[in-house]
Amino acid sequence: MNKNQKIVLAIFVPIIIFFIVLMIANSVGVTGHWHTSSNYKHLTTIRYTHNPFDWEKTWYVWLVYSASCCLFEFLLFRDKKKRNRKD
Repeated sequence: MNKNQKIVLAIFVPIIIFFIVLMIANSVGVTGHWHTSSNYKHLTTIRYTHNPFDWEKTWYVWLVYSASCCLFEFLLFRDKKKRNRKD
């Protein structure tokens, strides 16, 4: 793989993985809020809000994403030529 292909791959793969991780974090960051209707005292509903950037709930998802992107970039750009050392 030449250098231009590696750069394109290094840009687009983390972006694609970001959107996948964003969907996972969105499902993890769900919070339920209880609402009681003012007209009907006995009617209580739960409204769910999704926040993928609620760091208290989704920190481990973003940590895994960051670590996987760093590992991918490292493995993509590492020097594969083994140097012959003479001791």
